[in-house]
Amino acid sequence: MSSSSNPHHRSRIHKQAVILPGTEGSETMDNVAASVSFGRQVDISADTESVDTYHHHSFGKKSFHRPTFCHHCTEMLWGITKQGQTCEVCNFVSHERCLYNIVTPCSSVASDRIKDPVPHTWSDPVQARKKFCNVCRRRLDDSVVLRCEVCEYYAHLGCLDFVVSDCRKCASYVRNKDASNEQFKHHWREGNLPHNGKCALCKKTCGTTECLSSMKCNWCWTMAHAGCYMQLPQTCTFGALAEILMPQSCLSMPVTNAFVKGDLASKGKKPKVSTFFVPTPPTSKPNKTPRSRPVSDAHASRQARRRYLKANMMDNSSENRAKDDSETGKEPHAITMVDFNYAHGLLRQESDVSMIEAGLFCACPDKPCPDKADGQLVKIYDGYLSLQKRNCKTISVPKDASIQQMIEAALRAYLIKDNAVYYYLSAVTETDGEITEKRLSDPDNLATLTKVSMGKAPSLFLRYEDKDTRRGTIKVFSSELNTSVPRPISINSHISVEEVIEMALHKFRIEDADPNDYSLWEVVLDKGVQERVMERYECPWPQLIKARRNSLKQMKQTRYYLRKNEQPTQERARMYVGNLPINLSEFKYKQIIQKMLDEESMFTSIDMVYAQYGSACVSFIDHEAAVKAYYILKDTTYEDKLLTVLFLPEIHLEMLPEDHCPLLVFVNTRSGGCQGIEVQDALRKMLNPHQVFDLDQGGPLPGLHVFSQLKEYKALICGGDGTVGWVLSCLDDIGQESVCSSPPIAVLPLGTGNDLSRVLKWGGGYQQGDDLYQMLQTVIEAEEVKLDRWTVVFEPEGKHTEIDNKSNSSNSSSGDDMPNLFVMNNYFGIGIDADLCLGFHNAREEKPEKFNNRVYNKIVYVRQGMQKLGRKTNCRELNKELKIEVDNKLLKLPTLEGILIMNISSWGSGADPWGSSDAQDEFQRSSHDDGMLEIIGLTGVMHLGQIQGSLRNGIRLAQASHIRIWMNSDMPVQVDGEPWMQLSGQVVVSRSALQATMLKKRKHRIARRNTEPAISGDTAAQRDQAKLVAVNSEEIAQI
Repeated sequence: MSSSSNPHHRSRIHKQAVILPGTEGSETMDNVAASVSFGRQVDISADTESVDTYHHHSFGKKSFHRPTFCHHCTEMLWGITKQGQTCEVCNFVSHERCLYNIVTPCSSVASDRIKDPVPHTWSDPVQARKKFCNVCRRRLDDSVVLRCEVCEYYAHLGCLDFVVSDCRKCASYVRNKDASNEQFKHHWREGNLPHNGKCALCKKTCGTTECLSSMKCNWCWTMAHAGCYMQLPQTCTFGALAEILMPQSCLSMPVTNAFVKGDLASKGKKPKVSTFFVPTPPTSKPNKTPRSRPVSDAHASRQARRRYLKANMMDNSSENRAKDDSETGKEPHAITMVDFNYAHGLLRQESDVSMIEAGLFCACPDKPCPDKADGQLVKIYDGYLSLQKRNCKTISVPKDASIQQMIEAALRAYLIKDNAVYYYLSAVTETDGEITEKRLSDPDNLATLTKVSMGKAPSLFLRYEDKDTRRGTIKVFSSELNTSVPRPISINSHISVEEVIEMALHKFRIEDADPNDYSLWEVVLDKGVQERVMERYECPWPQLIKARRNSLKQMKQTRYYLRKNEQPTQERARMYVGNLPINLSEFKYKQIIQKMLDEESMFTSIDMVYAQYGSACVSFIDHEAAVKAYYILKDTTYEDKLLTVLFLPEIHLEMLPEDHCPLLVFVNTRSGGCQGIEVQDALRKMLNPHQVFDLDQGGPLPGLHVFSQLKEYKALICGGDGTVGWVLSCLDDIGQESVCSSPPIAVLPLGTGNDLSRVLKWGGGYQQGDDLYQMLQTVIEAEEVKLDRWTVVFEPEGKHTEIDNKSNSSNSSSGDDMPNLFVMNNYFGIGIDADLCLGFHNAREEKPEKFNNRVYNKIVYVRQGMQKLGRKTNCRELNKELKIEVDNKLLKLPTLEGILIMNISSWGSGADPWGSSDAQDEFQRSSHDDGMLEIIGLTGVMHLGQIQGSLRNGIRLAQASHIRIWMNSDMPVQVDGEPWMQLSGQVVVSRSALQATMLKKRKHRIARRNTEPAISGDTAAQRDQAKLVAVNSEEIAQI
C-alpha cells in the first residue's frame, strides 16, 4: 500500500524521539532512516510528514469481532464497528486516541533504527504458548516458532526473513578503554512480559498476555509501559543482580558458539542462519513428479504435506536442477527452514494444513489464509535468489485486481515501505532451466496469467523501476561517532570506495581526518549479520544494482559503515578441545591437534593443558582459521572418541568493577528431566550468557578455565548431589592452577535426593515456575560455610591399588576396573542401603528414558524396597562379615544389615538417621564442618522405611575422624549415591585436606506488623489510666 493512499499519512507527526537498542546517541533516526530507499536519490531536507507519520505505520480503521487490545496502552478496544486502527504491514493495533503517542516503529523500518546490529542466537523450533511474534505481532499458540536464547525474541518460521538483528551484545571489550567511565544502556525488548509485571515509572501493571505490548530491559529486567519507558534513565545499572552479573565490557569473544551453530553444507563456510541443504529426491524421469511416500487418507496433515512438497519443492524445474547438479558436482538444492519444517510436518494446526494445501506461503504461519473462491493466489518472488530457493510470498488478490493493487499487496508481503509507483511486476516462466520474464501491463489480468500457468498459482517477479541505474544514494553509518543517524551519499557507477570515504568524512564533519585511516565496511542483515571490508577500488553502486536484481529484500538490508583502521587487535579466538588421551605432555597434545588440522586452520599457541582430563585450550589470531579449525575438529574422532570442541570467552580483569563478584553457573541439562534445559535458558537471560556453562559440553573444565584468573567469584551448580561432587572434584584437580582455588558454591537442586542442598537450606528440589530471579538474589546474600570432605580408599584383598585420576568417575563391578579412590561429600553406605541404590542404578541404566521425573524415581526406590521385604538378602547378619576400627579402636557391632557413614545430616531425600542430640547424650550433634563422621547401623528395609517416615532414628554406633573397615566378602557399596559391587578387602575413610567453601541460604525473618493502637498525645492522665489498668489486671490474675 502506498503512503499516498492512506489519509492518516497527512496528519500531524509524533515528535517524540524513539530510543531503540543500538540507537542511543546524540541524534535520533526520525525522518532520516526511511529517506533513502533502494538506492533512490532523495532530498533529505524535503517535507517528510507523509513518511514518518506514526513511525511508518500504515493505519486503517478496522472492525474487530472478538476482544482486542491496544498494543500501546494495553487497554481493550470498545465499540460496535471500526473500534480501532490496524497497521496493514505489521498488524499493530491502536486506539484512535493513541495514534499520536505510538513509539514502536513498523516492522518495515525497524531494522533501519538499529545502529549496531547483533545477530540472534536461535533455538531449535519450539512451541511457545502465551507468546507473540516480534515481527508480525500475532499470537504463537500451537505454532512452531524460533526463540532467541539470549534476548527473548520470538518469530514465526515464516517471519525469519524480517527479524530485527538487535540482540544483546554480551561481549564488547575494547582495548585501552577507561573502565571508570563505562556506562551501559538499557536493551529494551517489546512484549512477552510476565503477566504480573509492574511498570517502573507509574507502578501499574504493564504485563499482559493479550497482545505484544510494554517494554523490558534484558539486562536489569526493568519493565515499563510503551509510553513510560523513555522517561526512565537511559543508563542501566543491571538491577538487583549487578554484583554477580558479568558486564559485557570485560568480555571478549571474537568467534561465538552461536556463530558456528547449525547445519551447514560444508565445513569452513560462514553459517547462514535457518538454511538447510538437502538433496532433491532423485528421479529417473525428469518430466514427472517423484513418487511420494505412501500415506493414509485418514491423516490430512500428511496429505497436505505431500501436496506442498509436490507443488513447491519437487516441481519439474527442481528435478532438472537436481539432475544437473548431480552431474556437474554442484551443491545440492537449498531450501529454507520454513520449507524444511513444513515438509517434515511440524505445523499441525488446521490453518497450517489448509495453507499448505493451497500452496500459500504467508509471512506468518498462523495468519488467516484467504479462500481460493474469494480471490486468486499469486506467488511473488523478489529476485533470482528467492526463485532459486523457492522462497516465495504468496498473496491473495481479487480476480479483477489491477496491477497497482497487486504491487501494493506484494510490497506488504515483503514488508517494503515504499511508493508502489517505483515498482512493477513481471511474469516468470522456466523452460529447460532457463528463466524468462515478461513485464506485466495494465491490459494483462489474472485470468490470463492463470490460463498460461495451467491453473496453478502464477509466479511473478517484484521488480524495481530502474529508470536511471547510473546513479543513486547509499546510507553510510559511523561506528566512531556518537550518532545513530546514517548520512546519505550520492554516488554513481564510477565512484569508488575511496571517494565514498572522502564524501562520508565530509558528511560527518571530520574533514581534517586522513581518508587512508578509514575503511568502508559492507554489512548485510540477511538472517543474521554478514560483514566484509570493501577494497578501495570497488564501486558500491553496480554491486547494489546486481543485488537488487537478485533480491529486493537483501538490497534493502545492505548498509555501509565508516570505520577507522586500527592496529591489529590481539583479541584471540580461544577454543577448548576435549576427549583427547589423558596424561600426555604439552608437546604431544600439540602434535595431535596439528595433525588433525590443515595449514589454513592452524592455531597460534596452546594456552593451557589439563593432562589428567585429556583437554587443551588453544588460541587463534586469525579468526577465520579458528572457524575452519572448529568445523574440522567437531566431527573428528581420536581413539574412537568424538572430540569436544567449543569456543571460550576471555575475561579482562582491568575492566571488571571492584565491587563485582561474578557468578559462574554450571547446569546439568540431564538432571530433573527437562528442568535442566529450562533452568539454563532462564539463567542465560537473567545473566550474561557467557557465564552459564552446560556440563554436557566438556564438563566443568571450560567454565573453571575461563574464571581461573579471577581473584574472587561465586559458583552456582544446578544439578543433583552427583553434579556437585563432579564439579568439586574437578575444582580440586585444577585449583592449584587458579587464582581462586576454593570459590563459594551454591546449589540449585535438580536431582532426586538433593541431600546436600537440603542441608544448605536451598530446598529439596526445583519446581517448574519457581522464581529463579529471587533465587539469584538469595545467592548474593548467602553466608559462607565450610564442608568437610573425605577420602575413601578401597583396597581389594590380595591386590595393591594405586590412586588413579579416573577413579572419581569410574563405576564398575569387575576387579580390573574397580574404583580405588573416591572423594566423599555426603555419605558412604555398605549393605542394604547400597543394595537398593544399586538396584535403582541398574534399572535406570536399562531404561534411562523413563527416569526423567523426580517422583517416578522415588517410586522406583520404594518398589525396590518392597521387593526385598521378607526375602533373604546378601546383607543379612552383615556384622559377621565386617570389622570396623574407628580412631584406632575396634567397634563392637550389633546385628545389622547395613552401615551408613554420614558427613551431613540428610540422607534419602531429607531423612536424618542420626537424629537430634541433647545434653545427656554421649554423642555430639552432627555437623558438616566439625571434622567428624557419624557411623549409623541399619537393621533392614523396614528400618529404612521408618527412618524415611521420621518414626525412628538409626542405631548410633560412633563418631570418628578416621575409619578402617575389613570386608570378608563381596558387598554392595555406594558413595554419594554412586553404587557398585565391591570385592572383599579393606576400606579406609580419612579426612581430606581439601575443604570446600559452600553458600548457605540465610533465614529471612519476617518483620512483625505493629498491631497495637498508637497513643497520640502522651499526657499524664493517660499514663495514670494505663497504670490503673495494669494494677487491675494483676489483681485479676492473682484471684
